[in-house]
Amino acid sequence: MSIVHRSRRLRLPALAALLAAPAAAPAADLTVDAASDFVVEVTINGQPARLRVDPETPGFVIMNPDAIARLGIKPSLLPVVSRTGPVKLKGRTKVARIGLAGTSFERRLAWTERKAVDGADGLIGPEELPFDAVTFRWREGPSAASPVVLPLEFSNAWGLHHPYQDGGAVVRVQFSMVKPESLATASAGALLAASHGGRWTGEVASRMIEFDIQRPTRPMTLARPLLFDGFAIRGFRVRTGDHRGDYALPVDDDPDPNEIVVTATSPKRQKAVLVVTVGRERLSGCSRMTVRRKPRTVTLECPPDG
Repeated sequence: MSIVHRSRRLRLPALAALLAAPAAAPAADLTVDAASDFVVEVTINGQPARLRVDPETPGFVIMNPDAIARLGIKPSLLPVVSRTGPVKLKGRTKVARIGLAGTSFERRLAWTERKAVDGADGLIGPEELPFDAVTFRWREGPSAASPVVLPLEFSNAWGLHHPYQDGGAVVRVQFSMVKPESLATASAGALLAASHGGRWTGEVASRMIEFDIQRPTRPMTLARPLLFDGFAIRGFRVRTGDHRGDYALPVDDDPDPNEIVVTATSPKRQKAVLVVTVGRERLSGCSRMTVRRKPRTVTLECPPDG
């Protein structure tokens, strides 16, 4: 059993990955839109279910436990373990047959005792869908924006992400249809604060990260935004207590006494995990976003710096 240092980053033994490996995709595209909350109607083992398509979802179909019970799915012997900061969740898995838009394919379901998503029975990533391209659409009609095309990488543990180079470090930049606000792990926040002039612009407040787990976060604004050919990330909420490693967050002249500070001598210091997640509020300014399988890319059609 492997442990992955982020919730919904669920990893199985090598055998499980082979059993659930995606089949070759047919030459077809799928479009999901904001009006449906990016949810598709599917069948799972012949029974109706609803899945939200989410690029941040790893290489499994992440289900709500009540949906698993309703569908009568019994777990296999292959478990998963997930972490959100210091919170550890044990989960179960099972391969099931999914029907969608005239196609049928097998994928491995994974679930914990906690709810994964509101408004649907589970989450599925574009990589797990049998389509050449998946488009997330916010507005109808042609886009006047110049498209921004970024390369993507994929792993079962992390799902799809753009590898952003910052000096000698690589930050995984992900795109979420679940998280309303953009988020950064503590190590990513510290790294980008140093390289892009980040400063605190608000107080510490809890936010739901995943699986109904609340963690302390604090807003940070970048003096020099992350720029991707016109698509800009000017700030995010930093998960101040999660995955800081040896990185140092900006000093606050008036620190919050409730903020968790991880020192270099702490025996429970978490490994640095450099991740920035672009939330729905930032993406909603775009007209559409398309994730393609070959080559793996994401195309953002957004107003300049909008």
